[in-house]
Amino acid sequence: MRLHAHRTSRAMLGRTAYLHHTAVLLGDPQPDVTRTAIRTLCHAGWEPAIPAVVDLLKHSHPAVRKAAREGLTRMGTSAVPALRHAADRARPDKRPLFEEVLHRITASAGGT
Repeated sequence: MRLHAHRTSRAMLGRTAYLHHTAVLLGDPQPDVTRTAIRTLCHAGWEPAIPAVVDLLKHSHPAVRKAAREGLTRMGTSAVPALRHAADRARPDKRPLFEEVLHRITASAGGT
């Protein structure tokens, strides 16, 4: 039901409102809904969602974590400040979650 409403809102709302409503779905309890929101926001390059997507790197569901890694990598260098901020404040056992994505982004930026 939420995904159907989300798809409908795309046709009814302007881009900014649609992406704002999509960002609300990042906190959805269903992993599929969260993954859809991540993919939508990152594909759109909507920078206000970056901190929330960075937080999802710690999500309990592996598919959500994977979508967050892929989405942030797609966002590229615009995600670097939020990732560095999160890595600097993370517990040592969680730091690699952020550093891996940072490495992916810097590796792909260096290859372009």
